[in-house]
Amino acid sequence: MKRILLSIAVICATVVTVNAQVATGTNATRTQNMKIIIKEVFDLALTPGTLQTFSFDALSNYDAAGGIELAAANTMSYKSNHLWKVTAIANAPEFVYAATANSKVADLSPMATSVLQLRKTGGTYQALPASTGSAITVASGTRGTGNFTLDYKAVPGYTYQTGEYTIGVVYTMTNQ
Repeated sequence: MKRILLSIAVICATVVTVNAQVATGTNATRTQNMKIIIKEVFDLALTPGTLQTFSFDALSNYDAAGGIELAAANTMSYKSNHLWKVTAIANAPEFVYAATANSKVADLSPMATSVLQLRKTGGTYQALPASTGSAITVASGTRGTGNFTLDYKAVPGYTYQTGEYTIGVVYTMTNQ
């Protein structure tokens, strides 16, 4: 019995010794998978974000038929990791009217949103669609960061009553 136990012990020791020997130049490798999760980035800022006023008060600027322009009136800054586009649409079906000292409310005609035109600087003017219409594309681009400027033009003609007319322009950035 002692011989059997001794034989088993010798065999086990030999197996452990043989397994512990590694040939020269052999490498042990392991692979670890790494994952990077990139969240969607869509950021749009408008500077200045305040009320822009077109004034036809001075006779030198009074060209209601031809319009008056505000060049590079706003700057849009963007960040995106998608192809993107910026669209614009009015926040109402027509301008909101406020009477002034010389206004005759009885003569009031609603001002269409199309009186206001806009474009990315260097582009082509497009009429602002009413909130009930389809938005217009103002700019588009690729992944990254940057900015562009917006030009505005008001062409009210001679149809509308004296007063102040206000409308909100809603800019939306979406991926393409």
